[in-house]
Amino acid sequence: MEFQVDISIPARLDAREYFVYIKDQMNSFDAAVKWYYGLIDEIKGLSELPTRFPVIPEAEALGFPYRCLIYHSHRIIYAVHEEEKLVMVHRVFHKARKSITRQEIP
Repeated sequence: MEFQVDISIPARLDAREYFVYIKDQMNSFDAAVKWYYGLIDEIKGLSELPTRFPVIPEAEALGFPYRCLIYHSHRIIYAVHEEEKLVMVHRVFHKARKSITRQEIP
């Protein structure tokens, strides 16, 4: 059975921020669009077997087994709610970010 995938507002804002960054840094709207739609496709793919990706190292400190999917240089941080058959995407962070705090996860 497939899971429903929801994207939080902070994750949508993260994606928008990186879209603008790519567009400006590469001076290419097309590259930004390609990155964005690839991101959305990866997120949609979480509807099937969302537990196939690893639990993040910060999970114990955060108090929940958040997982991450790597997309290019970004970590898609999400939670799997088995009972509700729901995947909630919480954030999209650059991999260079050191760690995630509880305040950054809605």
